[in-house]
Amino acid sequence: MMNRPPSLNARVVSFAPVALDADTPPLVCARQLILERAVEMARCEEGTRRGEDIEALHDMRVWSRRLREALEIFAFCFPERQYDRLYGRVRQVTRTLGAARNADVAVAFFSEQHGRAPELVARFALEDLLRRLVKQQRRERERMQERLSNKVKAAELPAAFEAAFQKLAQVSPGRRRGPRTAGRLARTLLLQRLQEVFKVRAAITGEDHVEGLHNLRIAVKKLRYALEVLGFAAGEGVAENLSFFKKLQTVLGDLHDRDVFIALVHERYASLQQQTFAGLLLEGYEKVFAHLAQERQQFYEKYLKLFGPATLTEWRKRVVPPRPRPALPKTEAPSSPAAEAS
Repeated sequence: MMNRPPSLNARVVSFAPVALDADTPPLVCARQLILERAVEMARCEEGTRRGEDIEALHDMRVWSRRLREALEIFAFCFPERQYDRLYGRVRQVTRTLGAARNADVAVAFFSEQHGRAPELVARFALEDLLRRLVKQQRRERERMQERLSNKVKAAELPAAFEAAFQKLAQVSPGRRRGPRTAGRLARTLLLQRLQEVFKVRAAITGEDHVEGLHNLRIAVKKLRYALEVLGFAAGEGVAENLSFFKKLQTVLGDLHDRDVFIALVHERYASLQQQTFAGLLLEGYEKVFAHLAQERQQFYEKYLKLFGPATLTEWRKRVVPPRPRPALPKTEAPSSPAAEAS
């Protein structure tokens, strides 16, 4: 799915996609994979600006992150100033969408919690929280739409990348930096990303280390994106590895969401403590907090079961493609005695 040929819009010069493999030069891979992600991101902009479907915003934000990851992976293909300029524009898209998407997630989550809450006081507290969150959601949507219309030009990015690649194509292969093949890039990068996952995991001090678990989620996500981008050059088992790290990222994401939601509940609870006659609301928020804490514990246990026993040695064999064996020199077959006699 990730490496299908992009269908470019009219503002982008068309190109003939090629089949990518481990021997493909990185610049060829970069052009195809980066343009694909830029086009997919730009396609989501209209629906995101309209705001009729929250999934359009979600999809646009995800594609912007995938585009940033592809850019980071192929950064060596670009002159530094050109890379910084292009990366900055994509990062601006991600940041523009972030607060609105987070507000959407919070409203959707606490709305579901309200529908399932068995205690009346908990529903009372959730209604109080949702009134505040819906107002924030509306404000963030308006800010996002204003920035998309007046500052962030996401629809122009595919053409900007195509123009950049046209300039890069004029550089002679001998002057290009970095690995010469996608296979070499995959071996180096996947090992680096995998080592980072285990380094971050080793720094986690326990269940309550919120920042450490959040950092692990980010490291796992970057490894997963690298597998998506370079899967065609990563050897066997890519689909299985992607499935595992996607599942791990989801569990860590659910765990992180509970930390964010617990912080929201704590903030509102603290403000209510300063108010008179807020006893019923405080009781409701205590029940909401207890439920979130229980869910967090369950997700932490899932994480331990899924990734607790994992070792770098084991996963290096599974994720990092082996070096290709050097071709054996060709030898001529010995001539037969009859041929020598003739």
